[in-house]
Amino acid sequence: MTRTACVLACIVALATTAWAETITLTVTNPLDRARPDAICVGPASLLGADVEPGAYAGASSDGQKVAVQVDDLDANGAADEFVMVLNLGANEALLVWVDLAKPWEGPDRADVRLSWRYEGYAALETDVMAAGLYGIYAPANFAASLQWDLYGKRPEARGLSLDALESVNYHEDNPIAVDYLLVGNSVGLGGPTIGRGRPLVGENGDYTYRELCNGPVRAGLEVRVTGWGTPAGGLYDAKINYLVYAGHDFIDAGFTLTERKPCTGRFGLGVRRIPHPDMFLGDDAAGVLAVMGQQEGIVGKTGLAVLFEPERFVRWGVESDETDAYMVYLSPVESDGKDAYRARLAGVWSEAGIATDEAMGEHVRDLVLRLNAPVEVAK
Repeated sequence: MTRTACVLACIVALATTAWAETITLTVTNPLDRARPDAICVGPASLLGADVEPGAYAGASSDGQKVAVQVDDLDANGAADEFVMVLNLGANEALLVWVDLAKPWEGPDRADVRLSWRYEGYAALETDVMAAGLYGIYAPANFAASLQWDLYGKRPEARGLSLDALESVNYHEDNPIAVDYLLVGNSVGLGGPTIGRGRPLVGENGDYTYRELCNGPVRAGLEVRVTGWGTPAGGLYDAKINYLVYAGHDFIDAGFTLTERKPCTGRFGLGVRRIPHPDMFLGDDAAGVLAVMGQQEGIVGKTGLAVLFEPERFVRWGVESDETDAYMVYLSPVESDGKDAYRARLAGVWSEAGIATDEAMGEHVRDLVLRLNAPVEVAK
């Protein structure tokens, strides 16, 4: 073989190898409205049987640079799901090329901490919001019943900021992120109930945390609860997954309950009541429970919502006293002989440039519409 022929053969071989490591996907928006930062989730097998967990560089047919995050969510050593966010027009289909030979080198837009500021105070963050969980951690006389606290960012402060927020008084106005939910001893955002009243970990119970995934596109936290006792005398174990996505201000929540000692009553999720709200919405046909208004001593207005699948709706409820919540009760989907529930928990700060109280209703209706019409991903 001549030297020229040898060089050409090497070039062809390299090009063939590079092409073999580039996977082409088609993503389709089934809705007749645009979806900025559309969440695109697919099985890892679409990227090949041996794809490794990590973040890879991608590009769309309209020129967007895309981080493709491949996760091992069940921690069995093999990738099981990938996720990316990109802008999609109404009913638009785009090609996305994923370069499995090229790691993503762009910014991270999602983060998870098993402890933040306080031991066991877990936090999730995206570039537009942050949230802290009262599970393992709770102050004295505070019910640690898996309610979320919320931190909002103004448009000019978007980006990951948990490190910068460590030394800031976030209860007051500041340029990084502001605590805009007065939780008190209420259910905050997304506190659960089983029957009447929220389940609490008893003397023999326990919360444990595990990182599900951590950026650049999605961050997740798994909470396992043993000995979840209810006021009616029931006892349950639970596995709960919480996920956040780049560019978004909600938490995807999935609850799976194992019954140890049953009690009567449905599983429900709540939002803290806000006195004299500017906006309230309870729409079982759309799958929305939402409230927004001014809390005493809070900068800006606070918006809270539970978004659910309409076919899972059972009834509304109101809890008073310390729980202080509007509730929605849901029916389960059976999963491996256990009861499973799914919802989105949305926090909206009036100063964040996402939705004011006038636009809150439209914002959460749009979010639940996207929840129930996911982007289609195919090879």
